[in-house]
Amino acid sequence: MVAPRPSLQPVYAPAPRALWTAESQGVGMAAEVIDRRMAVGVLQFVTRRLPRLSRLALLIGAGGNGRQALALAECYKKTGIRVTLVRPKDAMDTEGLRAHDALIDGLIGTGLHGPLSADYRDLIGRAHASERPIVALDGPTGLDLRTGQPAPGGLRAHYTVFCGGPKIGALTGAGRALCGETVTIDVGRPYPAGYLRALIPNEADLCALLLPRPADMHKGDAGTLVIAGGGVGMPGAVRLAAVAAYRVGVGLVVAGVHDQNAEVLAAAFPECVAFAASSAELPWGRARAVLVGNGLGRGDWAEDVWRRVQTLSTPMVVDGDGLYWLACAPKSRVDWVLTPHEGEAARLLGVTSAEIAADRPAAAVELQRRYGGVCVLKGAGTLVAGGDVPWLCPFGNPGMATAGMGDVLAGVIGGFMAQGLSGLAAARLGTFVHAYAGDRAVACGPPRGLLASDVAAQLRDVLGTLC
Repeated sequence: MVAPRPSLQPVYAPAPRALWTAESQGVGMAAEVIDRRMAVGVLQFVTRRLPRLSRLALLIGAGGNGRQALALAECYKKTGIRVTLVRPKDAMDTEGLRAHDALIDGLIGTGLHGPLSADYRDLIGRAHASERPIVALDGPTGLDLRTGQPAPGGLRAHYTVFCGGPKIGALTGAGRALCGETVTIDVGRPYPAGYLRALIPNEADLCALLLPRPADMHKGDAGTLVIAGGGVGMPGAVRLAAVAAYRVGVGLVVAGVHDQNAEVLAAAFPECVAFAASSAELPWGRARAVLVGNGLGRGDWAEDVWRRVQTLSTPMVVDGDGLYWLACAPKSRVDWVLTPHEGEAARLLGVTSAEIAADRPAAAVELQRRYGGVCVLKGAGTLVAGGDVPWLCPFGNPGMATAGMGDVLAGVIGGFMAQGLSGLAAARLGTFVHAYAGDRAVACGPPRGLLASDVAAQLRDVLGTLC
């Protein structure tokens, strides 16, 4: 029996095409019209997710989010469901909130400015203690929807309903964990002004990045990727990257590794041609793309390899310890893709990891501006900065927080570049293919215990969903 062709759909977040654009500010649309559309959409969503509601508590703030909650209360008057309005200074205790079947967070959405007041923090604490499902309007109170930075004492939602479009801070970094399941309601005015523009591509956008493969294609046409890394005791990182590159269609992977690892790598993965990095036989000139940094290390041998690679004019991906050496002697190139996690990004920008986490969108854009090429800022809600607008990846899961996952991603991007894709196209397509492969890998089991090799094994099938 042939399995049905899977649809490219995310596991933990929605995938609308347009995240937000500068053109769609909804100028001239009356606030009451937007609030009414929002209220109807929220009621329909809550009814689907929580069909046995009889009592509902609405947490009401002073701004636009509270106004939307009041519009929702008016809608519920026609349903027979009892609604209680709760404001921050109201005396309703935890037991009073627990007497309701669910809570609606209408305290603060996009209007967060500064820390939460004591009254707000106290009500949020009681809401959490009630152990009732919480539905946030536009975003959980306390989350900066521009940056993804949560305020101390902020709210954790089980569900978040976006008004018009998801906000970048809700889909990257800590926002992914605080929003729960998300859904978007079309109200005719997608987004407030002042947000970084970004894009979540759809399946057609990703398909358009794949190059066709003619029937008479041979290994040379599919490109050669040279991987420089694999210092003492670390041949596994190169192996994972090489497997990933092959799984996305590259014709040949050649590895330049430490002398002690060449035979080990060749025996463990015969499809990968392994040389000592110092060997005169290493075919740097055949490479259509170079990947440097996987298991490279930070000693004298690694520094020598890094300097040698920097003399090449070949397009490249810089990952792992390659980013360490780049931070030691910063430079800019137009033809490389950098793939830092938050710690590596902090070193590259000379700040702390906490500062990167506080505004991941701005960090990704600044890394690309400073170092050139394309920046892939890894993590929950990976961002690809380059071109006119960043792309945000809604795929991925907590099981992917394990060793070797970045090596697989780097191999995917390098493999696409070796096949002739530009650095930007390879980074965009590679990021989404890698993350979706991670979601497929946990489709039959929990995220806990996922291996990087499990994700690599899914790459070929994921490409099949795009072809």
